[in-house]
Parts: sequence; C-alpha cells; structure tokens
Amino acid sequence: MVSRVIPVEPFDLVIFGGSGDLARRKILPGLFRRYCAGQVPANARVIGAARTEMEDASYRAFVREAISEFAPDVSCDNGTLERFLDCMFYVQLDARGEDGWADLSTHLSGRSDVRAFYFSVGPSLFGDLAERLKLHELAGPEARIVVEKPFGRDLTSAKELNRDLAQYFDEGQIYRIDHYLGKETVQNLMAVRFGNVLFEPLWNSQYVDHIQITVAESVGVGGRGEYYDRSGAMRDMVQNHLMQLLCLIAMEPPSQFEPDAVRDEKLKVIRALDPVEPHHIVRGQYDEWSDGPGYREAVGDARSRTESYVALKVGVRNWRWAGTPFYLRTGKRMSARASEIAVVFKELNHSIFGQSGDQRNTLTIRLQPDEGI
Repeated sequence: MVSRVIPVEPFDLVIFGGSGDLARRKILPGLFRRYCAGQVPANARVIGAARTEMEDASYRAFVREAISEFAPDVSCDNGTLERFLDCMFYVQLDARGEDGWADLSTHLSGRSDVRAFYFSVGPSLFGDLAERLKLHELAGPEARIVVEKPFGRDLTSAKELNRDLAQYFDEGQIYRIDHYLGKETVQNLMAVRFGNVLFEPLWNSQYVDHIQITVAESVGVGGRGEYYDRSGAMRDMVQNHLMQLLCLIAMEPPSQFEPDAVRDEKLKVIRALDPVEPHHIVRGQYDEWSDGPGYREAVGDARSRTESYVALKVGVRNWRWAGTPFYLRTGKRMSARASEIAVVFKELNHSIFGQSGDQRNTLTIRLQPDEGI
C-alpha cells in the first residue's frame, strides 16, 4: 500500500486562486489532512493569492470553514487546527497587473527557495502568472509550478499553454496534475494489478467481459456555472479523471515504478483507443429537483445544451483488450455520490450451481466515498 506519510522539507506554497472553489473544496482540506498526518512541516507557509479582498484573519476564517465543510472526517484536536491556521496568509493580487506582487515578494523574501506555486485559476491566466513570477524573481531553479485541469480547451490551446509555460520554466519544474490521482485507492491500482499474482493472469479480454468506470456526483454545478457551461462533463471529467483511470486499468506493466515509465505505458493505451462512434455516446442534463434548480437555471441559460451527464463506450485496440468494451460515465445531480471501477468477468462455461451460479463475478474497486476493494 502507498505510505500516507512522506517526510518533506520546509516550503512555501502560494495558491493563486486561493479563495476559489477548487482551493475551498480540495486543496485546503487536502493540505489539512497532510498536516494532521505529519507531512507538512510546522514552519511551512501557505499563502493564498487572489483578487478577493481579504486580510490574513479573514482568510484563516475562510480556511476554517472549508475544513469544517470538506474535511469533517479528519480527527485532529483544536490545537492542531489552530497551528495549521497559523500557517495561512493572504495577498490580494492581480494576475494580469502589478497590484499585489510587491506584497507577495515581501512575504517570500528571506525564506527558503523551496517554493511551489499552485495555479488554481483558469488556463487563460497560466502564462500571465508564469511571466510575473519570473519578472519579480520569485521562482528560482528550486521552484515548482502546479497546473490543474482544464489544461486548455483542445489540443491547439493545450500546446499553446505548454509553449507559454516553457518560456519561463524548465519542464522538470512544471507539474501538470490530476487531483483525482491523489486518492489512495487510485494510487494503489498499480499494486492491485502488478503486485498481485491472483489478478494479473486474468486481466485481459479472454476473461474480462467488460469494465465500467463510474464517477457520479450528487451535487450540481453550484458556483461553477459559468466555467462548467463552457466545458461540460466531457471536458471537465472524461478527458482527465476518467481517462486516467482507464489508463491505469488498461495499461501494460511499466518497466519500473517510475514516472516516465508509467507515463509511456499510459500513452500506449491512449494511442490504442478506437474512435468513439456517435451512437456510443449519451449526453444529458439534470432537471429541477425538490432541493435545487435544474442545470439550465443553475447556469442562467435557458437554451444551454452543455452536458452535465455523459456516458460512452470505448474500445482499446491492442492484444490485451481487443473485444472488451469499457463503459465510462459521469454526471452531476446523480442519486448518490460514488466513484468506482467494476471489472466484470465472463460467465463460466458451465456452472455446477445451476441458475444461482449464473451471475458474473465482479471485482469492484471503490474510490469514494468509502475506499476499498
């Protein structure tokens, strides 16, 4: 299993978009979990940077509320929470202008060169932030930048973003991440596959009937309506989260447990994907519920055709998986929040148990809310 605690040296983490939805729901609660696990040094600092007008005290209150709402399961005493909040600071900053950059420079001066800059903003700001970090000499050779999805809208814009970042940072300094891969069960998928003599011989089209990958959310678009209506479920979830899960399930064993080797095997899966036929895709929107508005009401566009639900059938054209369909589906406002991978094996040629033995065996890998196999 993957260790929960990996020692790290003191650092400064600057979260651009530190008052936004991703920071509130994912980044800050995730940092608190790592702090309680002993992975964040006591003298580390987290600096939120955004256009929102805040002081350190109001930002700490914002962080406290985020932890209360999105990390209620973390068992830490009040003293630990207060020490974590003492690590929080805030700078009001304009990504495209000069306002606030001098304040950020003051916060970082005299500190360690181990700095990470988390771009929790839209991709249109990636180039501006990278340019100003270099212009104000805030990011040396030891610095890292972290960029989240969506990394562009299509292949052309993704290539443009890569060119923009490469002007200011070496490739080894750029971390393009998918926060879904941080889930412990996701990280352990490779151990299940390649460290288990029981499963690996069966992991192919000879024994597997089909594989289902489901990421269902019970919430609606919430405050992300403007962004979501430009993206939809396909861009927001399928081309990143679900594709990463598909790659981990379908890939060949890498030569070693090392990032480049794993990436190379994932790329082989993507290159082997069959073109998806139009009749193998279903798109939809959620309607008005008793406890909330429908999708079109939430995004403020009565004519929106952006999908909040998508399901598709995918084929992998290689020796291992030819003939085995992969069913991917994701949506908002589903009946329950659940993410899982179901590997459905083929029927026995003959069952000695009669009709009661006709059900196919299924290996279910649960990613959330209760991780397990």
